[in-house]
Amino acid sequence: ILMLYRFSQILVLICFSLFFFSCSNDAPKIEPLPISVKNNFNLLQKDPQFVLYINFKSMNKTSFWKANISDSLLNAERTFGSLLNTFKVATGASISEGLDELYYSNSWQGENSIVLKGIFDRQKLNDYLSKDSTFEKTNAKDGTPVYINNNNRLHFFFKDNFTICASNYMTVIDEMTSVKDTSKTGLLQNPEMISAIEKIYNKENIWMISKEQMFIRGIFVNFLESKLEYETDEKKGTDTNKVTIENIYNKISSVSFSAKMDKDLNFYVQTEFINGETANFFKTYITGMLSLSKLTSTVKGNQKSPSDRILESTKVELYDNTVLIIMNINNTNINDFRKGAIINKPD
Repeated sequence: ILMLYRFSQILVLICFSLFFFSCSNDAPKIEPLPISVKNNFNLLQKDPQFVLYINFKSMNKTSFWKANISDSLLNAERTFGSLLNTFKVATGASISEGLDELYYSNSWQGENSIVLKGIFDRQKLNDYLSKDSTFEKTNAKDGTPVYINNNNRLHFFFKDNFTICASNYMTVIDEMTSVKDTSKTGLLQNPEMISAIEKIYNKENIWMISKEQMFIRGIFVNFLESKLEYETDEKKGTDTNKVTIENIYNKISSVSFSAKMDKDLNFYVQTEFINGETANFFKTYITGMLSLSKLTSTVKGNQKSPSDRILESTKVELYDNTVLIIMNINNTNINDFRKGAIINKPD
């Protein structure tokens, strides 16, 4: 009888958890892609492994940034050889002052394209070059002065007074120097990626997106189990298409991470699927993992772990072909997010 009673408790908790995570309100409003941001896509790679955008200017005005992020990033910025420290030393622009935006794309071959927007001091760089051997100077094919950091071999040049372009590869630098403001080059030649970026819900502060299947597969292999599967009869019993967490990346058109910052930070993991059926399977799988993680501590009476407390502020939403995992990070739970995994495997 006691066992039956406990089983009924667990069943009620499962039903409650599934109901909680299945409730879906209207989809959040998709922030428009600013024209000023899109205009810089001509400097990034046409077929990147991923694209990253960070707007320091918009984030460092928020109370969440001031309370929880600024010190950590400033310490990272001071790390010897880091990307941001290279530009801080060379131009005087830093996260806290002068550096407004960062664009970054990367390919499987390791080639990268970096664009920085802000207020840069060319005279400071010239003065620094005259008395320090850390940097050397060369020219691109069109004669544009290019500066090289001898410690990390990062090449960069001034596109204009408010734009710095950089890469570890001189071939990429030569391509970037030839780009004009009105050029439809680079990422602007990839309409599928542009369309995927436009679907990202949060675009003002920070986002990263990939449509590269091997990159997406790496995300799934590293962070999700691979045991759950389902079968769909595409031809009513003749052919069976088995979908598992291991191969579901074949049915994903893009994965993005984005954040909206104010007093708190709302972090979105957004997965776009090729059809609603697969999206629903994935949503059900994530919902189950979250529910079971909650039940582990509830049934056993364990003290809540950091990951358990994170789940209390996590939602899973399904909108057509889109699955959103939304986590709220605030002054109360931020230490939990810093400590470790979001989803613990149930015993």
